[in-house]
Amino acid sequence: MDRTKQNDIIRRARAMADKASFVADDFAQALFPRTDVVFNDRMRSHALQYLRRAVSQITQRICQIATRDLGVTHQLLLSIAEEGGDQSFALLQPSGLLNKPEIVQHLLVKTQQNELAARLLQKISQEDLESTLTRHLDHDDPAVAQAAMGLLVAQSRATGVASAIEACLADLPPEIVYAIAWPATAALVRLSGSPGVRLQQAAERLLAEHDESAGVARKAERLAQLLEQTRTETNPVPHPMKDGLALFVARLARQSGLSSDQIVTFTAEPEMARFIIVLRAADYPVQEALSIYAALDSGDHILTAATYGELDRDRCVALVSGWAAPDAYQDAERTLSRDYLGEDRP
Repeated sequence: MDRTKQNDIIRRARAMADKASFVADDFAQALFPRTDVVFNDRMRSHALQYLRRAVSQITQRICQIATRDLGVTHQLLLSIAEEGGDQSFALLQPSGLLNKPEIVQHLLVKTQQNELAARLLQKISQEDLESTLTRHLDHDDPAVAQAAMGLLVAQSRATGVASAIEACLADLPPEIVYAIAWPATAALVRLSGSPGVRLQQAAERLLAEHDESAGVARKAERLAQLLEQTRTETNPVPHPMKDGLALFVARLARQSGLSSDQIVTFTAEPEMARFIIVLRAADYPVQEALSIYAALDSGDHILTAATYGELDRDRCVALVSGWAAPDAYQDAERTLSRDYLGEDRP
């Protein structure tokens, strides 16, 4: 065995020894999940792909600011500024620095959005989906037409190869950019051996300049708001095959008082039970609700008119109202409820 191979084995053995205490934890999570939500291999792969791309974009932008605006001349940083690279992600992934609740939740939402988009494309073509937005370009209200164009442009930037999942810096919420930027900066310092001050300044500039209003989510929310304000008989019940996924989610979020991320997360849950409750609370007609469910379901479940129609709407409204409360309040409420684990509450 040559010395290089031998040293590589020794390095890997030492690294594994440092992490040995986490092996059982990882195995336990796989054996004893705390929910019934199933994450397939494709979703796991897409989540890592998306995170790698997000880290790469943030890292590249930090290097661009450092080299172009702050006079940093290190060759590695110049290379990343021009061409990008996965060096920081390779260093950060096993460190645990990216395993933060806000990042993981964001990955779940983006991965599930990708799943929903793939399901829609099994039922309607990409061209027909895009035409659902173009109809708003001729809206009588110029503000609606402008917002529709803004959403179309944002989606064109964020859309990659079919079946792939893309991360677009403009689409990242500020808290996610913040959560990634500082570990990425530390990784760049370690990789380059450069003084951290300039790179820290570059990260601060990145955070200051970041504007999520140009992203798909904010553009969809703006269009949803305007459509609600100009509601007419020709503005039907929101539907993913009539509005496109992003606008549908934004419109349903406005109607329910929930966030768009919550709506998407509910569709990942078993039989989309909470999603059905949201539709009933929003008083969607039976046939529209069944059509929406069929468009977004993976094909494993069936929602019947009888089941949907028998749901008590007042109880559904109460449930959705509770889910719309701040997470910190919901956590506290559950903790203070003595029998919340077994109680069937309204």
